Amino acid sequence: MVAVSIVIPVYNIEKYLPICLDSIINQTFTDFEVICVNDGSKDNSLKILEEYAKRDFRIKVISQENGGSGSARNNGLKNAQGKYIQFLDGDDYFELQMLETLYNLAEKHNAEIAICSSKKVDDEGNITETKNPNSPLNLSLIPFNKVFNYKDFPEDIFSLTGTAPWNKLYLREMLLKNDLKFPRLTGPDDLCFVHMAIVCAEKIVAIDDEFINYRFNRPNSVQTYRANYTIDIVKASLYIKDFLQKKGIYNFLEKAFMNATITAIRWETTLCNDEQYQKFLKDLKELMPNDWQIFSSALRADFITPEYLQNYIGEKKVYLWGASIFIKGVLEKEENKNPNILGIIDRNEASWGKDFCGYKIYSPEVLKTSPADVLVTIYRNHELAYDSIKKELRETIPSVNVLPNIFVR
Repeated sequence: MVAVSIVIPVYNIEKYLPICLDSIINQTFTDFEVICVNDGSKDNSLKILEEYAKRDFRIKVISQENGGSGSARNNGLKNAQGKYIQFLDGDDYFELQMLETLYNLAEKHNAEIAICSSKKVDDEGNITETKNPNSPLNLSLIPFNKVFNYKDFPEDIFSLTGTAPWNKLYLREMLLKNDLKFPRLTGPDDLCFVHMAIVCAEKIVAIDDEFINYRFNRPNSVQTYRANYTIDIVKASLYIKDFLQKKGIYNFLEKAFMNATITAIRWETTLCNDEQYQKFLKDLKELMPNDWQIFSSALRADFITPEYLQNYIGEKKVYLWGASIFIKGVLEKEENKNPNILGIIDRNEASWGKDFCGYKIYSPEVLKTSPADVLVTIYRNHELAYDSIKKELRETIPSVNVLPNIFVR
């Protein structure tokens, strides 16, 4: 038995695959096997895999007809022999100490899941986001280097560790014992798997080291077309609910489940254009004709328009807090730049100084030298962060006034 089985779904990623594989075979930890599942690639991905397999005996190649990343991961898991399983994506790449650190972390704490953080990079590998306080890990809630499980966080467990399967090292025995697999969904299959694994693990441990370089919104990735399948996020939520009910823990975790579901639907619908969103609403009402309204608070805040924003701000001089997809969609519809918006505040260091819909992005530090009111415009699914941001600014820069929550009419 090897220590770790690394499962990589591969589909038409010839541009990125060598960088990914090099970052694995050069890891400081060497006791692993790499199971690459070619998911019906039509480019040179299979050829690249076969060349690497000839050079390194630890690399194994399995081919299947195209069935999606979840199907490929299931196939890899079925063929894995390691004590632990690490799911990775072939368009990402990894810091060389990732496996060693996560393996030692899991062994030290006898944990079924060991977790690290990640940073986002663009198609060329330039860092676009680092140390995000909410993603992939909730930096304010998660107890780093300490064992925990769902019983410790009955209201927040699904918002602690992110929904990506690839920043987690799993004990294979735990996955097999609970018959955990990726359901056939476009996009949220990973959310299902992660949420189910999190509630099955008795011991989870996490660190905030960013060991994974995650290519976000690369061309032709599932992220770029998943808006056509937005209804799958509701199907995923119902799948998870059924799993929790069968385990007899749904009532205990109902608040955490609903919070996670609302957050997930809100995120998925931000990716939709108007036509895709209307299709989602139609699909939702057909899927849940009698009780679709339980998710009404997750539906888009379409009332926030450039006109709404302008009226909300009035004649105050403000910084908008949060360079999110949501507020980008509002600002892009502006006919004229609002002179009362002095810029955008964002914690993402990689974005500082860049243009955002005609406004400059600043560090929160700018408020110390250029005091103004602050309007929080982060994702609606993070609206609970409003009070914590207000408290933080009151303690650190008391001269700054935080305007009322933009989502409260």
